This record gives sequence, C-alpha cells and structure tokens, in this order.
Amino acid sequence: MKCTLFALFFLLVTASVFASKPEQAETIAQSKNSFVFDYNLNFRTATYLNIDYASVEKRSDDIFSQYLNLNIIGKFDDKIEMSAKLASYGFSGKYNAVFQMPYISKDYSLFLQTAFLTFKSEKNFILPCTLFAGKQEFSYGDGFIVDGNNNGLLGLRGKVELFKSLSLDMFVAKVDNVDFDLYGGNLKFNYSTVFELGIYQERNNSGMLYKKGLGLENENIGHDNKMFYDLRITGGNNTYRYRAEVSQQKGELEKTIDNVITYNAYAFILEGSWKGELLSKDSNAKILFSYANAHKENSFSPTFAKRYDGLQRVGYGTLFAANNTDSFIVVPNGYYGINTIGALFDILLFEFLQTGLSLFMYSASDAPTDAGDAGFASIYSAKANLGEEVDWFMKYKYKHYFDIFFNFAIYMPPSTAGKVFANTEPSYLFQIGVNSKF
Repeated sequence: MKCTLFALFFLLVTASVFASKPEQAETIAQSKNSFVFDYNLNFRTATYLNIDYASVEKRSDDIFSQYLNLNIIGKFDDKIEMSAKLASYGFSGKYNAVFQMPYISKDYSLFLQTAFLTFKSEKNFILPCTLFAGKQEFSYGDGFIVDGNNNGLLGLRGKVELFKSLSLDMFVAKVDNVDFDLYGGNLKFNYSTVFELGIYQERNNSGMLYKKGLGLENENIGHDNKMFYDLRITGGNNTYRYRAEVSQQKGELEKTIDNVITYNAYAFILEGSWKGELLSKDSNAKILFSYANAHKENSFSPTFAKRYDGLQRVGYGTLFAANNTDSFIVVPNGYYGINTIGALFDILLFEFLQTGLSLFMYSASDAPTDAGDAGFASIYSAKANLGEEVDWFMKYKYKHYFDIFFNFAIYMPPSTAGKVFANTEPSYLFQIGVNSKF
C-alpha cells in the first residue's frame, strides 16, 4: 500500500510539470495571495459526582477546562495553500486520571495541532489529484476507526478523482517519536448513496502498548498490529438520513513469545435520523445501534477512533461517552466490546433557544462471570448490562458566532453488577459551557 501511495505522489508531481502552460504561469504570477485567520474558544465548568466505580468512595470532581485553536490559512494561487493551526488545552480543578487528554500539557501552553501544505494538480489533468504534506488530521467517516482527535499526525495524504463520482484517498503517518505506523485509505463512490470501502492498518513495533490514542503505556510487548476492512454507506434526503458501517479487525498482539492474541473481531453501527418540524418548530431526531464483537482481549479495538474534541471526552452519551472500545466512565477490568442503543431528540423552541433529550443503553460483549444478567442486551448476545444514561441540554445561540449551553446527565450502572463494580450508585454531570468562533 505504501508503494502505491508513493506512486500516486509521483504521478501528481509529474502531472503538474507536464500540464503547465505559459499562459497559466502568467495568470499565477498575476494572482494575489490571500490570508485567512480565525479562532475557536471553548470553555466549560463541570461537576462530576461518583465517576470511579473501582472505589466505594463517592467523590465529587469540580473542574474548569478550556480549548483554544488559532487557524491560519495562506493561499498562494489556485493550486497551493498552507494551513497551520495552533491550539492550547487548559485544565483546573481536582485531577482524576479519567480527565487525561491526548495533548502535550494541560497548562494552556500552545502546541502545533496541524501544519500542512495542500497542492492541487492542474484542473485539465486527466485525473485531478491533491497532495497534503505535513502534520494533519487524518479523519475518515465519523471516526469509527481513524480520527485526528484534534491532535494531528505527521504524514502524507493523496487524493485522486478517478471518475466523476469515484475517488481514491490514501495516507501514511507516523505516530509520535516511536516505531508506530498508521496507514491506509478508501475508495469512495459518491452518488445519491455514498459507498466507502476502506483498509486501514496500525503497526506498533515500539515494544510497548499504546493506550487508546493517549500514548505509550508502561507495559512491554513484542508488537501490536491491526488491520481493519471497513464498509461505510450513507444516504438520504433533506428529511431522512441513514448511516451503516461495518468493520472487520484482523492482526495480532504479541505480549510475550508465549502469549500471542490473534485478532478476529468485528463491529458495526446503524443510524437513522429525521429533520423536520414538530409543533411548527424545527426539530431533529436520531436512533442508533452500535455493536462491537469481543472475546476477552480479542476485541474490536482501533487505537485512533474518535474520542476527544479538544475540550473533553466525547462518544455515545455526554457522561459515559462510549465508543466500541472504551468509555469516559472507566468500567472495571474484564469488560470488552461496548454496545450502545440510543435515541436523541432536540427542538428549536425559539430562533435563539434549543433544547434536547437523549437516552442511551449500554452493554458488553464479554464480561466477568459475576457481572450479572445482560437483561435486554442478551437479545443480541451481549454478556452483561453496562447501565443506562439520560441526558438533557439547553442551548442559547447567537448567530453562528457564540453559544452557551447547560448539560445535565445521569448514568445509572447495572444494579446486578455489585460483585464487579465497587459501588452501584448513579453518576451525575452538571455542566455549563461556552463556544465561540470568529
């Protein structure tokens, strides 16, 4: 796949050289450079109650956190531009390990989130293509397998338009300063229904485990290699939308020479959404079902799935914040493969005021023997119930520049898991946030 990618880059550069014409060069010389600068500032204050289910102690955590990014784009002509994004993450309050984020520090220091060059081939070239070089966000689909998590990786990406509705997108990236490669790509057919067929690979030969996008863990291994085969389908109209994605994971984790785990797991997600009017008010609704196959550590576990938005952990539920592999609420050891059933609804009460409610039910595909009954989740072969969450929000919006919101969320752990969870009392989140973009 690497050879194919480099061949693509060579093709792009060659096309640029031979397709240039004198009159085009004159036009470029006369064109004016453009410069764009914008910034986003996100702030929140939150109170968490009882989020540690490995402890009988029901502690409270009160925090402030902030995320800022400054985006600079310089466009030199119609073929080449440079983009650089500076960011900072800040955290104040009693620190809990679950608040860890994949950023350099939590003391508001600036770091380089992305800095890359974009080069486009001539418009009249038989196969229009684009090259992206530098530190960038490699994000595909909804982050089911690969997402930058607002903390780009250094690499190369090439995109070529094969036909009017068919494109090929390929990339290769290095992870941190270790022997860890991430590469892959997809073939996208974009018509009334969009089909994306992707192959993505992680090759961790650093000698240590890598924790869910956060960094190296203090556990020595031989290697951890994963291959994902992914199919994503999206479509619909202005009223109804749908999404279906299924992925197969292959590969192996060599903990020691005598302890090798062979990956053979899969996951899928189904979503349906509606947008229209209810009581003459703009409204949105969504239902979803997400499933991840797991047999102990042979589980669906992409390292760089979508988990963070620059400010906090994100996922299914504001508080539990699950994906198919893990969650913000850290469940006790022995649970693998998180499944979610969700329903969301919001309504625009006034032009400036929006509110919404959502419900999520969680389960595990594999769990300790004394985790309790899976309940309703046993219908789709889950081994244990992981509880439910109810979210409510209210948001005030001022045009597209500014909004302020209030969140309340309650997570209710499974009452039958008392032998595994140190306590089975609910968790609560009260949160006020401000988002601005200029």
